[in-house]
Amino acid sequence: MSQGLLLNTRFSSTANRFIFLFIGVFLVFGLTGGNVLGQSNLEYQKRVNRYEGLKDRPVSGFDIELLSAHVDYHEDTSVIGEFYQVRFFLDQTQPVHLLAREIDYKHFYWLDRVEPPAPWQKGFANVFAWPTADVIQQLKGLSLYNLGVVARLGNAGPRADERVAPVLMYQNQQPSKIDGYVFVFRLRDEAKIKGTIYKATGGKPIVEQDLGWQSGGRPFEIRWNLSRSPAVAGAYKLVLSGYLSNNDPVGHVVHFYHQPVIK
Repeated sequence: MSQGLLLNTRFSSTANRFIFLFIGVFLVFGLTGGNVLGQSNLEYQKRVNRYEGLKDRPVSGFDIELLSAHVDYHEDTSVIGEFYQVRFFLDQTQPVHLLAREIDYKHFYWLDRVEPPAPWQKGFANVFAWPTADVIQQLKGLSLYNLGVVARLGNAGPRADERVAPVLMYQNQQPSKIDGYVFVFRLRDEAKIKGTIYKATGGKPIVEQDLGWQSGGRPFEIRWNLSRSPAVAGAYKLVLSGYLSNNDPVGHVVHFYHQPVIK
């Protein structure tokens, strides 16, 4: 074989490989709708002042896990705003670990490790806002109230006995006072559950809710309607108690501070 023919053959082989590679990339791009780069951008990662994105399904080792502790307030979110915001009260300056995620898993959205614009402080001036354009607006059907938000005090991770600051979740408008609280939990296994709210110092129950049998892996709520069971500002605790189908006991305690006026 002549040298010219050999060079032409090698060139043709290289050109064919390039063409096939180009076609392959084009087909992948077309079949995925051009979302390969977009999906990578949605992965959980550092984003300016927080970590946010899609994670693998989290695994909890607790019989009962707190998914959300928030003020009972619902703003119209039919149109997603430019920012999602949370605000909470602290009775003293202390470390806060903020976590937002889906209550019902669909996208496996996760936000944590936030860096507030100013140090967390005593009072109701603690606000954290994050843009919805980076992740939220790219996830179909994920609105603010699909999220569970927990502001844990002291410890970053969940515990069977924990302290939280219930958060106010909103886009633009916020109320002037608190009318109630919602605590959302999930069980690892089916259990019969009762929820009771007391003052931190004890005494008679302020709220009692017998929730009966709750399924494992599904969220359930404890609500405190302050118009029905009013209370003064101060420290309170929510005690969950119950038993599994094999009669093993389960329990969880959430300590929180109630400040009725938002200012």
